[in-house]
Amino acid sequence: MATPIIVGATIAGIAYSSRFLMRVFQRAKSKQLFEVVTPGFTVETIEDGFENKMTPAEAANILGIKEESTKEEIKIRHKLLMIKNHPDKGGSSYLATKINEARNVLSSKNN
Repeated sequence: MATPIIVGATIAGIAYSSRFLMRVFQRAKSKQLFEVVTPGFTVETIEDGFENKMTPAEAANILGIKEESTKEEIKIRHKLLMIKNHPDKGGSSYLATKINEARNVLSSKNN
């Protein structure tokens, strides 16, 4: 009589453990999507601060792309930066403003 109970408890334990491991893996996988660095993007420090009126060169530097980048590249890089720097997620509203301004400058330049 004890053998079926032990077998059932073992199967249930394996099922719950598998479910837990699958959820942990899925969370780790989805979190990793935000940490992916797109090839060709470099991060540089702006030592002199920002200019009064943003230039296309400064906008490209903020987004970490070339001035001649396509709208798709601008959109992808903007989204990645906003995910990391959004004020609702603890990021700086000043940086978010500059990232949005950089996107607008480059998007209007590439029209």
